[in-house]
Amino acid sequence: MMLTPVPFGSPVPQADALTVRLRDGVRLATDVYLPPSPGRSPTVLIRTPYDKTRPTGLLPEIADRLTDAGYAVVVQDVRGKVRSEGRAVPFVNELADGWDTLVWITAQPWSNGAVGCWGNSYYGFTARAAAASGHPAVRALAVRLTSADIGGSGSGSGGSGVGSEVGEFTHRNGVFRFGPMVEWLSTTWAGPANLDGAIDWSLPPHQLLAGLPRLAVDLGADLGVDFPGHGRVPTLHCTGWYDLFQAGQLADWRRAVGSARGRAPQYLVASAGDHMDDLFTRDGRSPDHLTDKTAREAMLDRTLAPVVAFFDRHLRGRDDRLDSVPVPPVRWECAGAGWHAGSEWPPAGAVPVRLHLVARGALRSVPNPQSQNTCWEHDPADPVPVTDADWWRPLLALPDERAVESRPDVLTFTGPPLAAPLCLAGPVRLALPLSVGPASGHVVAKLCAVAPDGTSRRILEAPQPVTRTDGAYAPVTVPLGDTGHLLPAGHRLRVQLATSCYPSYLPGPAGRFALRTGGHDGAHLDLTVLPGALT
Repeated sequence: MMLTPVPFGSPVPQADALTVRLRDGVRLATDVYLPPSPGRSPTVLIRTPYDKTRPTGLLPEIADRLTDAGYAVVVQDVRGKVRSEGRAVPFVNELADGWDTLVWITAQPWSNGAVGCWGNSYYGFTARAAAASGHPAVRALAVRLTSADIGGSGSGSGGSGVGSEVGEFTHRNGVFRFGPMVEWLSTTWAGPANLDGAIDWSLPPHQLLAGLPRLAVDLGADLGVDFPGHGRVPTLHCTGWYDLFQAGQLADWRRAVGSARGRAPQYLVASAGDHMDDLFTRDGRSPDHLTDKTAREAMLDRTLAPVVAFFDRHLRGRDDRLDSVPVPPVRWECAGAGWHAGSEWPPAGAVPVRLHLVARGALRSVPNPQSQNTCWEHDPADPVPVTDADWWRPLLALPDERAVESRPDVLTFTGPPLAAPLCLAGPVRLALPLSVGPASGHVVAKLCAVAPDGTSRRILEAPQPVTRTDGAYAPVTVPLGDTGHLLPAGHRLRVQLATSCYPSYLPGPAGRFALRTGGHDGAHLDLTVLPGALT
């Protein structure tokens, strides 16, 4: 792997560069941004491993926007990262270090004692950990593009050697996220500096895994806290339909809503974006906000406006900003049809629709009366390659899936051209009667939109473990996740099915797979749709 240290960002002139001393004596590098008006203010806490002053992290620009809204902002390098002391270990110290930082904040002369925790991805996890610490100063939590369902320590899952507890951060539907985790662990947790460069995915998986930091603990199990679904604090859950942690974050929101009825309100904002807030576009190419200033300003506007309105309500008891930026219980973006608001997800009026996978690669509203079996071979030495150039930012250039759909070990089932627009709005599941042998493995399913010119682009993707069946057919359900997506008239739906997607997931052992289509018990796709078209 050709990885080199990323230079630390320069100190930010508008922030006071301080250190916070923790209970064990470790000092964490901490920047404090104060609002223009003097006096005591509510505080937004952000704790990151990615360098609080790195320009591409945008945290100085985010802090400036929050101080303009009247908040003090505390941005901190987590233990062992960049300018902070200690040993860098993912997950394990964030609960205690978050508590100690909250104690320090509430003792400062500019603090009014109210704190909101905010963050994306791993620093969404640190925000949730600080809130889960139970410190009374935390009055609101805004988490984005993350999952509290981490996975844990142990001898390894599926031979990965990186965590035995299956969670939606380290795994997807129980399948280890090999590529994303190798990249994240090697570039973020190898030492104080973050690393950058190309990973050689042609190396054997055991070489790529060698020497990586282990994923340490499952907080809920090992620390005895109500971490994954706690609903004690008002929480804004922000996800993206193309974010790889979408399923885990929606599960967090659903658990919190279930545990918080009559207590702390829980809000959901779901965009048609990916892990880096890139936008869905019909041509598959989003402007890069890291290089395009206009796109960056637009991205910051759309991501921070609901956060500021949420904090205004729950840290300051103010609703005056809500006239222009409402905070309903659910706001969701339908890819291709804009934003919508409501009180629930899936939205009111959404209904289930079942489509059947039938012979000769068709997707139909009624099954063939006769069942048919389709067989294919899985060769781990020639796995189906991942199509996304960047699993963190697929929307920068959402690929044409036809690059893999022509392979003999990839099945496709395609519906007819739509006579009218179709709005997907809710969960999508795939039911597969499968025969698997001679060993267990996994399948990788995709739901794609096929344009009139034949371009096939992914809407959802998920793997699912499958167990050896010794010649019998066993039902396998693949939860693909949720989406809000408008397919225009003339477009078609396609189901893509494979048994590998490397390096996203490690390929399973060699085997023969057979899928039953047609008949009363054949493969089918369950959608959630809104009747009529959203325009």
